[in-house]
Amino acid sequence: MAKKHEFCVDMHVHSMYSGESAAEPRDIVEAALAKGLDAICVTEHESLSGSAPFEDLRRSSSLIILRGVELSTDAGHMLVYGVNDHEWRDWGRSKVCHAQELTDRVRRLGGVVVPAHPYVISCSSGGAPFWWDPLIEVDERVKSVRGIAALEVCNGKHLNYPAICEALGRLAKGLGLPGTGGSDAHAAEDVGRCFTVFHTPIHSGMDLVDAIRRGLLHPENLIGVRYNGGRAAYISAR
Repeated sequence: MAKKHEFCVDMHVHSMYSGESAAEPRDIVEAALAKGLDAICVTEHESLSGSAPFEDLRRSSSLIILRGVELSTDAGHMLVYGVNDHEWRDWGRSKVCHAQELTDRVRRLGGVVVPAHPYVISCSSGGAPFWWDPLIEVDERVKSVRGIAALEVCNGKHLNYPAICEALGRLAKGLGLPGTGGSDAHAAEDVGRCFTVFHTPIHSGMDLVDAIRRGLLHPENLIGVRYNGGRAAYISAR
């Protein structure tokens, strides 16, 4: 994990309430604490209210538990942070949203939007993808979305594909955006495979939004690799 003065947050976590995961909220929280994380952000698919069962755990756990949502858009999946249930009212549920409309709405509500895993991976030789022979194509659609606050550069589902981190790091740098990291965990044991290191404490959704806007963060993973925001390549964090 990062140094003690830094704050480690898994920004992309799913539970049984996402519909694609069997992970119990309590198991997720215990796994995050065991990995040494300071916080997680639960981003259930399509529904901000889907993460409401974490509220009881938030009040009783030393782990800081934040809630966001992951929505499908015409520019790929987007992670939304810094909105609340009362204002959001599960906007965008059960439909493919227009990415610019989504981003504009979130900004008006004081939150931020971060494209999730904006890439496609295949094998350069035409077969199944392998870690030593990946063909990485970044999702160019995100370039046309005005107002996104960061880019998910490090996603736990493809931890063994460093070329993805490099490609997305270059994309983030080209767009002048910071990079985030999240496990995209659908099982408790995968929590913390990738995470975001903040250079300031994160205790609330507003802290998270402010730190992203100020660029006080970098993505990192459990194999000791981090993205240095001023460079497009990944370097050792140890």
